[in-house]
Amino acid sequence: MAVRNLTKWLCGIALCAAGARAAATDPAPGEARLMPLHGEPETELIEPGETLLDVAFAHRLPFDGVSRANPGIDPWIPPAGTIVALPTQLILPDSEPNGLVLNLPEMRLYDFTVEPVEIFAAAIGDLADPSLHGKFRIGAKRKNPDWRVPAAIRAEKPELPAVVPAGPDNPLGSRWMTIGKTSYGIHGTNIRWSIGRMATHGCIRLYEDEIQRLFDRTPTGTPVQIVYQPVKWGVRNATIYVEVHPDLYAKQPDRLAEAIRVPRELGILSSIDLGKLWAAVDQTKGVPIAVGRLREPPDEDTTSTPTS
Repeated sequence: MAVRNLTKWLCGIALCAAGARAAATDPAPGEARLMPLHGEPETELIEPGETLLDVAFAHRLPFDGVSRANPGIDPWIPPAGTIVALPTQLILPDSEPNGLVLNLPEMRLYDFTVEPVEIFAAAIGDLADPSLHGKFRIGAKRKNPDWRVPAAIRAEKPELPAVVPAGPDNPLGSRWMTIGKTSYGIHGTNIRWSIGRMATHGCIRLYEDEIQRLFDRTPTGTPVQIVYQPVKWGVRNATIYVEVHPDLYAKQPDRLAEAIRVPRELGILSSIDLGKLWAAVDQTKGVPIAVGRLREPPDEDTTSTPTS
């Protein structure tokens, strides 16, 4: 397909620097797109005694994302004075830009109900209890929920009571939003260090201050899309970017084939530096990496993106 026709797939018509929310036509199933970039790279200076956990919490970022963006730096004992990269620039997920969108491999939840989109770090299900994915709506909501401990968890930890009341020992935190009609929810946590990790029995955890903010403005019935996109493709000013995250649930056995799927479907594979792409797949740093350039820049209004 000619590059001049690429604008048909470029999302972001209304995602402009002024912060308007995307309003592109929903893609057909399997239709490839280049998505807008959001934000700009930032850095942080490590203070004495700080860990990357502290940095992640201070900036409300996922710990795994901060760690992977800084390979070679000990996350537990980073030398004071070290400058670490913050994963504050990203490619928006390839999804319908409305409601809540959670991309499991990057452990981030996107709230498209506000302008500009707000992004939250999340904890997701571990390998034994992976988080579900699909399309849902926000179901029942509760403040200061009791935790009725599932039988499977009590079998693992028989010392737990049948019900853990609201309070500092409750792992659900102060807010709970049910995912559809399931037994899973988006909730807070009393263990902030779990955010940005595979640390739950399938639920989605957010930092406490962020779940409270999200809870207050998210009505029952809000759409929730839970997607699985380890590889995201984006464009800004005709430069093509790829953002690669781990295949946490081992759903994509051929990583290289998946990595080239989008540019191949768009007919722009010849515009990609494959050496840079393979390096991005190998490093899995979880940040946008420039790997090519469109031969013919798309229309200006289709590539304008928000910055934050």
